[in-house]
Amino acid sequence: MRAVHLTSGERIPCDAVVLTCELPAAYRLLGRTPRRPARLRHSPSAVILHAGTDRTWPQLAHHTISFGSAWERTFDELTRTGDLMSDPSLLITRPTTHDPALAPPGRHLHYVLAPCPNTAVGPTAAAWRDLGPRYRDRLVADLERRGLDGFADSVQEELLVTPLDWTRQGHAAGSPFSVSHTFAQTGPFRPRNLVREVENVVLAGCGTTPGVGVPTVLISGKLAAARVTAGTGSRPARARRPRPPAARPRTGTGRCR
Repeated sequence: MRAVHLTSGERIPCDAVVLTCELPAAYRLLGRTPRRPARLRHSPSAVILHAGTDRTWPQLAHHTISFGSAWERTFDELTRTGDLMSDPSLLITRPTTHDPALAPPGRHLHYVLAPCPNTAVGPTAAAWRDLGPRYRDRLVADLERRGLDGFADSVQEELLVTPLDWTRQGHAAGSPFSVSHTFAQTGPFRPRNLVREVENVVLAGCGTTPGVGVPTVLISGKLAAARVTAGTGSRPARARRPRPPAARPRTGTGRCR
């Protein structure tokens, strides 16, 4: 890898490249195909309702998990049958609990997250254009049945995020949670942060080792830095020609060459 070409036409010479995008996008930029005995499986996705309301409910903490009763069936729906949760478990977050300044006086923010199947096993991204608003109404009805009476009438501003939005943002299988942590994709079996036959490209982010979550993604960045500086000793740094002092790290979209 000698340079990165941005969509703006700019060419940035480089000694090494760290790719933090989704794995399919990273391999597409490199013109490579990952070698695995089975295709990658992605985590379930999520529907998120951001609601600005004119009231709140005192029983809500900063984070409240509202569990459904059909626990085992819900896992099958999310990962196997591709159905929407028939008895949903929801994460309800109320950030104005500890920071009232996030909303105007007398107003509150609520964030409702409902896991849903990704687009590889459930409804397609396009299907969520019509499905999204209907599912939003179902979730609001569930919230009211579980004690948040008057939630529907309290909403003054809202933003609904569905797998269609995740897909538009470049998330594989319409999921913001990347490659799932099945046995065959965890620990030593998770996609490595090195790319076969490309010695100065390293991967980082939730799709590679060690996995999904803020702490683990930060660790992946540390591992990538160690690879670039040859601190891990698993791949020797190539001999480099003298170059002018390096510019500050750049980010952007484009292609690698």
